[in-house]
Amino acid sequence: MPRVDLHTHILSGLDDGPVTVEESLAMARLAASDGTDIIVATPHYRDVELEHHSSPIVSELADTLNAALRSDTLRESTPPVRILTGMTHRLDMSLPDLVDSESAITLNRTRFLLVEPPFSRLPSYVEEVIGRLLTQRLVPVIAHPERNILFQQNPNRLQHLVDDGVIVQVASGSLTGENGDNARRAAELYIRRGLAHVVSSEMHSERASRPPQLSEAFEKVVDLVGYPEAIDIFETNPDMILQGRTPQRERVAQSLFKRSWMRKPTIEMSNRIAERTRQSWKQTFRRAMRRTTRG
Repeated sequence: MPRVDLHTHILSGLDDGPVTVEESLAMARLAASDGTDIIVATPHYRDVELEHHSSPIVSELADTLNAALRSDTLRESTPPVRILTGMTHRLDMSLPDLVDSESAITLNRTRFLLVEPPFSRLPSYVEEVIGRLLTQRLVPVIAHPERNILFQQNPNRLQHLVDDGVIVQVASGSLTGENGDNARRAAELYIRRGLAHVVSSEMHSERASRPPQLSEAFEKVVDLVGYPEAIDIFETNPDMILQGRTPQRERVAQSLFKRSWMRKPTIEMSNRIAERTRQSWKQTFRRAMRRTTRG
């Protein structure tokens, strides 16, 4: 199963991502070396519109980057990585109209639409817009809700949207603490409660603060809910979305029961040798699970 990065800003010259194709190539190389197989390019619709680009420019730039990556792989023997297309759309009242006018770009031409809420507030029309998108037979994928103040304060509001059929994408930088403590706590809560279906890098450059690597966030999710659930979130679920299939809720309840003793042992291990033994056992278990899962 490929590791999929569903929300990225890797195409050059369209938004606040890279400026040149060379920068895009560097980002893709870093992602590939970190274990990512598929990158979905999702530039901001608003930025593309302001620069007077038409929607086909996204596919054209993705084709150019894919050709450069194939050449790079043959020449440098670097890990292969493939670029697919989508777009990041603002969550506002005009979004359903963009869909009707066929200006919106879904993820890999499926029925899944990446939607970005504001950071500081949550408009009263959110449920109305989401409802209209659902009646248009689209599935909204809510980007980084853990960074929104009201979703942080009221996770049940996000729960209601998930119950209605919305998909939730969490930013890897939230799990690793780059987006602040409030976003980290909210992201961890969503993972534990089974609200988060996907984790993506939201990469903007090859450097911090939103780099292409996902492995650190993957390990955080392993610690939170277990290895099989992390595979669901980083591989199975995003791959299903790109195929147009709805991912299932994570197996969080049984995971928490299974792993709670690993996070909070009933016997305090003050002895350093015992602690090293426990950490070694955990690493061995993860390697075995990876071999089993990947077949």
